[in-house]
Amino acid sequence: MKSALTIALKGFLFLLLFSNFTVSAQRLYYCESVSEKGDPIGLNQFFFIPESGTSNVAMLIKLPNAIEADSVELRFFGLDSLNNETYLSTVPVNVEPTWTWFWKSIEFKYPGRFKTYVYADKSRLLCSETVDAYPKQQ
Repeated sequence: MKSALTIALKGFLFLLLFSNFTVSAQRLYYCESVSEKGDPIGLNQFFFIPESGTSNVAMLIKLPNAIEADSVELRFFGLDSLNNETYLSTVPVNVEPTWTWFWKSIEFKYPGRFKTYVYADKSRLLCSETVDAYPKQQ
């Protein structure tokens, strides 16, 4: 009995290690821009805001399958030092149901830590991500 269990366990581990197994998930990227193929350019989890202005950041949403929705909402929250969320704004984005990726340029007006939630058709959460905006030192 013990040897059958050992053989089964070894077989499972072999399949797990040597199979072409990949996991895809919805993902939100903060970047400088987006290529024509939907790849992030200048990918980062933080960016700098000049003292005398604002900073535009591209937000790229990539999906493993078609979005199957007509609209998306980007909901922005500010985070305090304990990661408590304070609602800031909602930005609507029109999409096509067949799209597997899309992006939107967003203007950040002040430094801080922010969390963005992406909802399809106002209720289906696709993904979320946190980003830091630092003041640019001169």
